[in-house]
Amino acid sequence: MKKLICALLALTLTLAMTACGGKPVEETTAPAANIEGTMEELLNRVIEARPVEFAGGIYPIDLSDTSEDGLWTIKSFTGLDDASQLREAAAYEPMIGSIAFSLVMVRTAEGADAKAVAEAMKSGVDPRKWICVEADDMLVTGCGDVVMLIMVSTTSDMTAQSFVDAFQTVAGRSCDFVI
Repeated sequence: MKKLICALLALTLTLAMTACGGKPVEETTAPAANIEGTMEELLNRVIEARPVEFAGGIYPIDLSDTSEDGLWTIKSFTGLDDASQLREAAAYEPMIGSIAFSLVMVRTAEGADAKAVAEAMKSGVDPRKWICVEADDMLVTGCGDVVMLIMVSTTSDMTAQSFVDAFQTVAGRSCDFVI
């Protein structure tokens, strides 16, 4: 009788342990959530979170303009030679040309690597694109499919990091990268 009870108890424990085992949980990295809104709306929200002390304006960038002027505009604002990796782009710049400041946001095309786009923007943009002034503080950051490039002159009280912080506030999370 003792052997039968021991055998039943062993069988019960074996079945209980097997039932609790299950399949191992696979860890997956979920893609970063994208930020809602147009580039113009996001630029306005960043400027609200980190105000500037000059009159500025938002300039939508026509990504479909492949004329010489259109490609120059894309290169001047984004640093990119063409818009093939982008879906949408806009910039916020001073209305007076003697302030070294450029805040550019782009939404990458589906399947584009946002960090690779950001690296191309940083290496391709000209921090001396203004007459007589130069941006000496530049960061490029990304959240989901949105990349933000900020160039400022440290002769003012603005820093590129303060705009990255404002972008994170607008995004409601930490950026995926800052370069």
